Amino acid sequence: MTSTHNSDKSKLATRPAAYVLPVLAPLLALTLAGCGSEATDPGANVSDVPSSSSPTPAEDPNVAAAIADLAERQGIKSEEITVVSNDEVTWRDGSLGCPEPGKMYSMALVDGVRVVLEAAGKTYAYHGGKSGTVRFCENPQEPVPSEGTSDAPQ
Repeated sequence: MTSTHNSDKSKLATRPAAYVLPVLAPLLALTLAGCGSEATDPGANVSDVPSSSSPTPAEDPNVAAAIADLAERQGIKSEEITVVSNDEVTWRDGSLGCPEPGKMYSMALVDGVRVVLEAAGKTYAYHGGKSGTVRFCENPQEPVPSEGTSDAPQ
C-alpha cells in the first residue's frame, strides 16, 4: 500500500510540470525571438538607429493636419504657424471639448489630444480623440485637469 501511495505522489508531482511546460514554451520562444534582432547587419551604423521614439511636431499626424487646416482657413503659409502645444488630455465627454449646440454626446471621460497653434498673434485649438484626426474647435473647452494641477475645485 505504501508503494501505491508513493506512486500517486510522484504522478501528482510531475503533472503540474506537464501542464506548465506547453504553456511556457511558446511564451519563452516569443520572448527570445526579439533578442538580438536590432543590429544583425554587420555593416549597420549606430547613427542609423533613431534616437527618439516620439515624433517631432512636424511628424505628428495630428499637428500636420491641424497646420494644414489652419493654413487653408487663414490663407497663410504653414511656415507662419507656430505649435504652442500638443498634449494628450482627457475630455469630459464625447464632444472632445468642442460641443456643438443641439448635439448629444456620451457622458464619459474620453482620452484624446489637444493641439494649440498660433498665427498672427492669435491661438487656434484643434481637438481629437486617441484615434482619428483632430478638428478645429471654435469655442474650445478645457479638458479634465491632469493630476498635480490646481484647476480642480476645492
